[in-house]
Amino acid sequence: MTSKSFFDIEFENPPPELELSVEMRCREVMNSDNFDDVKRYCTHLIRHQLKQDVFLAGMLGRLAELEALNLIKEMREEKLRKKKTIGRQIKKIFRIP
Repeated sequence: MTSKSFFDIEFENPPPELELSVEMRCREVMNSDNFDDVKRYCTHLIRHQLKQDVFLAGMLGRLAELEALNLIKEMREEKLRKKKTIGRQIKKIFRIP
């Protein structure tokens, strides 16, 4: 796993329009002289980040669960294929139809 991927999900760079929008909002906050509004905005962002963290943690848990279920399914299919192959080899040795 590299720093650019997680669960084989590639992290992409945001589009330039989004980066510009974020930069404009950051500059707007930095240039503001109204400290009460900035405080309210920051507390709102902190609460919003909490909700995002809980949501992403739930999604990550679900993704890990689905990856595990998929791996179990693949392992069972592989085991079944090996059993069929061994059974066919035994039938050939003893000439069973």
